[in-house]
Amino acid sequence: MDFFRKQSHSYKNWVTIAQRVAEVGFCSTTVFCSIFIFLTIFGVKRNFGSYKYLLILFPAVGIFFATVELILYPNVHSFNAGYFYYSTRRPFGVGIEIVTVLMAFYTSIYASTICMLAVQFVYRYWAIFDETKLRFFKGWKFLFCVAYSVIVGAQWGLSMYFFNQMDDYSDHYMRYDLNITEIARLCLVSYNADGSLRWRNISATIDMNIFMIVQYSIVIYCAVVMYHKMEEKLKMLSVSLRKLHKQFYKTLILQIFTPTLCLFSPVVFIIYLPLFDLKVSIPTGMFLCAFTLYPALDAMIVMYIVTDYRKAAKQMLKKVLDWIDEILRLNELPVDGPTNAPTKETALGSKVWA
Repeated sequence: MDFFRKQSHSYKNWVTIAQRVAEVGFCSTTVFCSIFIFLTIFGVKRNFGSYKYLLILFPAVGIFFATVELILYPNVHSFNAGYFYYSTRRPFGVGIEIVTVLMAFYTSIYASTICMLAVQFVYRYWAIFDETKLRFFKGWKFLFCVAYSVIVGAQWGLSMYFFNQMDDYSDHYMRYDLNITEIARLCLVSYNADGSLRWRNISATIDMNIFMIVQYSIVIYCAVVMYHKMEEKLKMLSVSLRKLHKQFYKTLILQIFTPTLCLFSPVVFIIYLPLFDLKVSIPTGMFLCAFTLYPALDAMIVMYIVTDYRKAAKQMLKKVLDWIDEILRLNELPVDGPTNAPTKETALGSKVWA
């Protein structure tokens, strides 16, 4: 039986729109993040030190994140005191259990993404106020940053997978609103029939809430301190370094607003809505489509604000246009063929007859 057969037409429209936005997000993320990585490695002449690794890793994970979303098309439906996280896709013909694991893995990539965002803020904070601590980002120690993001991501994914497994009660609860058939799914229902908390499901909410608060607190703390104390510290630096730090700070400020809108707000809304047990039935998965747009927005922010990237982008664009112009010019050259120009013999003949 088709999963959407008993859903209203408007719900199906929202799901379709979310999938189209995810496709746009995948294309834009792939293009802009690839350009950003190329510019970081080959275009920008300035030495960013170990920060360069973060500048490359973040968009690379963004491309991977968008790719997984395009493969799975994960979706969420919120109903009263619960939410239903599902995917109707069977990529590469795998079974339902594998798709369910991949759905949990998708949430792990999300958690790792917000961790790497927090790590970027810590780096910029130490680069201004305590440069000696940047040693933790150099050489093999950079793996600590990667490990931190991976561990938090794994914790998030495991929590999602084990605490939100379907049981008889959640299966029956969601059947009031959805036609659940043989699809990959995870589910949270906040309350039992008697009104008591379902602690197994609530544990997932608590776990996700803790990690989100920690990452967002790091971001806000570093941003606020840099805002109030950065000007005084930058006076001791050269003019070029001062300008660079200010540009990266502007980038990070926009990197607070954009992930708040695209990464944090949708998840907060989805995981907290069931706690209020409102009599609603909402296809909240439409908010998830913002995830794939974020890496592209982040890359565009850096390339627009940081002068080194703007210059490198202009140079690359000029080279591409010159290359296209050269190809067009070659195509316009005449093709070798018969010619009416007089040969030596005909020219002599003409003189004789003259």
